[in-house]
Amino acid sequence: MIKLIKSIPFHVKSAGKSVIRHLALTISSSSAVMVTLLLMSLFLLIAGNIGAFTKNIEEGLGILAEIDDSVSEQADLDALQQEIEALPHVEAVSFSSKDEQLDRFISNQDKSAQSLYEAYRGEGNPLHAAFDVSVDDGKNLETVQKALEKMDGRIVKADFGGTTTSDLVDGLSTVRIAGGALTLVLSCLAIFLISNTIKTTIYSRSHEIAIMRNVGATNGFIKMPFMIEGMIIGLIGAIIPMLITFFGYRYLYGVTGGKVLSSAMFTLQPIYPFVLQVCGLLLLAGIVVGLVGSFLAVTKYLRWKR
Repeated sequence: MIKLIKSIPFHVKSAGKSVIRHLALTISSSSAVMVTLLLMSLFLLIAGNIGAFTKNIEEGLGILAEIDDSVSEQADLDALQQEIEALPHVEAVSFSSKDEQLDRFISNQDKSAQSLYEAYRGEGNPLHAAFDVSVDDGKNLETVQKALEKMDGRIVKADFGGTTTSDLVDGLSTVRIAGGALTLVLSCLAIFLISNTIKTTIYSRSHEIAIMRNVGATNGFIKMPFMIEGMIIGLIGAIIPMLITFFGYRYLYGVTGGKVLSSAMFTLQPIYPFVLQVCGLLLLAGIVVGLVGSFLAVTKYLRWKR
């Protein structure tokens, strides 16, 4: 271990010389990594924001459970609320009176029509008191809704938006998963590209490797400079994607005001720390794929020449 640590400066120096000596291969490989990481950055940004959209939508979703008018005593309301709170996947339950339901209904109407509904206040209010039910996950909305509808005689109707809302949540989740899978595929592609570039470098230095083996160099000693070289290539390839990601996202956030479609539900992830996390992942991805790609290439070559 001590010998390995002492030899690191030598390996770094050798890798640096190799990068400069084979500048054309370095630029070619770094360019391939750069394009791959740019695509990876795009999907990371999309996946991260879709995750935020999904969370905002799910937090904004709830079930409106309308209470039958026969349940009017406070003791009965408290008992019904406790029963709903005990249902699986229910996070919170809040009571809303008939007047509050009417206020909510009126506020959602056009200003020109709001005055028309004022006549329904008091005893003429046709709406029901209700419980606003929050669930732990948007996927459980339908399950909780069915449980509420089974409370015959006490719950008149339980509504959350129906299959359209469920399909929206499921669709966003699918896109998020697909983005993660595509990011993984792009990582594998970057490893393949770097592996092939390092392999070309190894073939051009086969005579040097043969001499190192003849003087007793171990496989680990031979691999080290190539692995460091791969990390340098990955690092160089990550610089431009990081800059484009940081300044590009900051510009997009400023232009849109942090909102898509001017909706609070579709709010972009804040610049900090989100964009810094993405840049950190790009840097890490560049170094890791460079390391893994070079390790695979040199290990395969040494196995062939054993």
